[in-house]
Amino acid sequence: MAVLHELASEVAGLVPGAPDRVGNVLDEVPAGLRRPLAALAEPDEAPFHCLVDVSEHEPLTALPPTPTADSPAPGGHWSAGLLLLVAELLGDLVGYADENDGALIHEVSPEPGMEEYIQNVGSSSLGLHTENVHHPLRPDFVSLLCLRQDPDDAAALRISSARDAVRHLTPGTLDVLREPLFRSLYPTSFGLDAEGRRPVSAPHPVLAGAPDAPTVRYNTHNTTAVTGHAARALASFGDALDRASRRIRLRPGQLAVLDNRSVVHGRTAFTPRYDGRDRWLRRCYALSGVPRGLSGLMPRPRVIPRLPSLLKSLDGLGPEPGTTPRPGPEGGPR
Repeated sequence: MAVLHELASEVAGLVPGAPDRVGNVLDEVPAGLRRPLAALAEPDEAPFHCLVDVSEHEPLTALPPTPTADSPAPGGHWSAGLLLLVAELLGDLVGYADENDGALIHEVSPEPGMEEYIQNVGSSSLGLHTENVHHPLRPDFVSLLCLRQDPDDAAALRISSARDAVRHLTPGTLDVLREPLFRSLYPTSFGLDAEGRRPVSAPHPVLAGAPDAPTVRYNTHNTTAVTGHAARALASFGDALDRASRRIRLRPGQLAVLDNRSVVHGRTAFTPRYDGRDRWLRRCYALSGVPRGLSGLMPRPRVIPRLPSLLKSLDGLGPEPGTTPRPGPEGGPR
């Protein structure tokens, strides 16, 4: 993976200011990363997640301390370049103006005093969820790069696919889950409304798409039902996801890429020490297609506008027409 690290270091400085300039560097990404991403992006045979070892001894041993609000991660780190390459091979690297002020790379590391927060700064158990479940433009792909595991080796990534979970449910329950009988609170990372309350999404279904490969919109903590029979279906679905879930203890240098449309994920609890050696993952989002006209609404390149203004403009937006075709995961134009 030495070539990959060289490329990642070369483009790391493009985040956050100029990710569009990644350009032809994508053609040079080694097949060891390109191929699993290509499989993940293939709609008919997608595995829904992939795990790739991108470790390189020297960069990992030279890691800075695990970042906190008082000691942020250094700019230009190779890991930012790697996540940029991954996102651009899958689609478009994006951030959200409502979340972390539009950051394109997120630090998943514990913050003192925020242990029970249900977000990337916490260390308590994080239930299975669709990333940004409330949002009309949820990420298509979520990438998690492990730079440091917690010293006790307690934290594990949990994943569960809707495809596996639905096998445990009755046809009647599945029918209910496909109705718009559910609402999702905005995650705490997206802030509060003018009255100091967490906003809630419009009614939505939990399942959509093909019966044998459904898409999912669900959050253990934030999705609720609007009727009694929907609540029972939601509880059954949560149980089915738990039953179908698996755990992965990410090792330093392992990259997990999840299809956020079809897989939910979470994390087991761990105990931070706040000594600079705590668990540290870096996260990014990718959209497989930017809706037409959205770029003109963005406050900064790649940053999706705040929801109040976005919702007013979203009707009528379609796929963004291509200007210059960029190489897909296998090198051809997409």
